Amino acid sequence: MNSSLPRRIQSTITVASFLLVLVGQQSHAFNPFNLKNEFDEKLSAQRLLASTKYFALGERFKPGEAWNEKKIFGILKKNNFRIRNDGQMLLAEDAAQLNKANCESNLGFPMTNESLQLILGSSDIVCWKWINKKTSPQLVIIQDDIILGTFSGNPLKKSMEAAFDPVLVAQFKNNEPLIQDERKLSDIPVACLNAVMAIEDNDFLDHSGVSYAGLARAVLKNIMTLRKTQGGSTITQQLVKNYFLTPEKSFSRKAKELYMAIRLESQWTKDEILETYLNIIYMGQSGVFQVRGFPAASQYYFGKSIEQLNVAECALLAAIINNPLVNNPWKKPEHATDRRALVLKKMLELQLISAEQKTEGLAFPLPPANESRASETAPYFFEAVRNQAQELGIGIEGKSLYTTLDVALQNAAQTALAEGIYKVTYSREKLKTQKKGGVELQGSILSTENKTGRVNVFVGGQNYKTTQYNRALNSRRQIGSLVKPFIYLSGLMYADFTPTTMLQDEPFTWEYDKKKWSPINYDKKFR
Repeated sequence: MNSSLPRRIQSTITVASFLLVLVGQQSHAFNPFNLKNEFDEKLSAQRLLASTKYFALGERFKPGEAWNEKKIFGILKKNNFRIRNDGQMLLAEDAAQLNKANCESNLGFPMTNESLQLILGSSDIVCWKWINKKTSPQLVIIQDDIILGTFSGNPLKKSMEAAFDPVLVAQFKNNEPLIQDERKLSDIPVACLNAVMAIEDNDFLDHSGVSYAGLARAVLKNIMTLRKTQGGSTITQQLVKNYFLTPEKSFSRKAKELYMAIRLESQWTKDEILETYLNIIYMGQSGVFQVRGFPAASQYYFGKSIEQLNVAECALLAAIINNPLVNNPWKKPEHATDRRALVLKKMLELQLISAEQKTEGLAFPLPPANESRASETAPYFFEAVRNQAQELGIGIEGKSLYTTLDVALQNAAQTALAEGIYKVTYSREKLKTQKKGGVELQGSILSTENKTGRVNVFVGGQNYKTTQYNRALNSRRQIGSLVKPFIYLSGLMYADFTPTTMLQDEPFTWEYDKKKWSPINYDKKFR
């Protein structure tokens, strides 16, 4: 039997009694029986991690487009593909450049003008093939840096495009936007696990949800300062506090937190608690999106997968947990450096790293600020998706939604709108004056693909954070002369009109759907 168990039981009773005395008149708010059902339901449903995920189109390649060898290598690296040699077997997330013979072998027929229905030149043909993780194998035929044809499926068949898997671009939980990449504990480097436990809860593997020594220190410090300055929370308590309780600072809430932490430890393993914590802990803000969890923070701050982080980078992520605003490496590098140094010091004291690793970590540069992403305009698109799902009676909570958004085009549209509004605003004194008074021009961009009808760009305003009105979806404006091409086309296709047909400019009335319409010219004259 564990010799520390009696002491833990005694400590539990002592702390609980102490807290109940402190709760006093508020003790009626803490009723374990009232909390049990809701708590157990959320745990059994794994609802801590349930979020609505929005995917955009992966990188795509179409016949007739220019082929960029450098671009394909960048895409493969970004998506963690393994580049194989010609002739080697390809597995999921593998890619290879094939010679003509192997390309024909994959296609199952010789590449001739007749079989491909393509115009083949005299120069050599190059093929690229990759195996997506979720969608079918893809193959692209290139000649003279022009894409001649694309094939998809198993077996490969001619297609309109070759594409990579859809990419996760945003997540929402309770309508709150976030960036999150849920990963298994085994995907996270040991250095990151050690860094978090060293600075946040070095007794995590030993306690049963509550660190009584840490709680005692916090209570004593709070009594001495007559303020609630220190919480003494374990990783388990932090998990409970963030997802089951309000951020208020009261003894009643603390009592609930302790009860729930002990109950959580009785139902989940340490691995499950740590894995969940590292997937959902708040790590900063990207526009309107919360950055949640170490895997997402790794991409956000370092631009690479969590598996690729070194000791210094893991220590920086652990440093950010304490206060993502104060310890932001881009906005407050001095604070981030100091906090990272403290994490490395703790890791050395606990013999989790060597003195040499600490020295290297202290000298390691902070990450440069990342490029802007479509976090300010994409929410308008996601709002439209939510509305459409609601109209169709589709529940989206905790679901994965695959959309037609093209991230590259969305970014281009966002930039174009911002630049256009800037030029117009600063070309007119009245608009500049209005901007100083807080009134800004707005605009929207909506784009579709001709062949498929897919809406791939959807910008509903300058900044979703300052205005949630979706102009691309909800604005109603006079269509004006934009309708003329459609009217002319309808006349040419479905009536006996030609470009030289003379029409009489005279009054008439058109009846439709029990309504009458009598068009007139702008000057109200007929000729």
